[in-house]
Amino acid sequence: MLSDKTSFILCVLVALGFSITGILDLLDNFVVVTLLLLGFLLVVVNLFTHDKIQVDEYEKPETTEEDFEMY
Repeated sequence: MLSDKTSFILCVLVALGFSITGILDLLDNFVVVTLLLLGFLLVVVNLFTHDKIQVDEYEKPETTEEDFEMY
């Protein structure tokens, strides 16, 4: 849905929005509350629907005793 960077930016905007509108006493406005709530819900839905990138099993390099010898 949203990339990690976009989701982080939206989360910061919602947090700043709640802070600034709370300080300016604008949280009584229905439009402001609706926009902040929609942004918050978008972030929460993205947390649960975000596809996790799965790394395939890779072949680990073999270690030998030469790797651990003191010089």
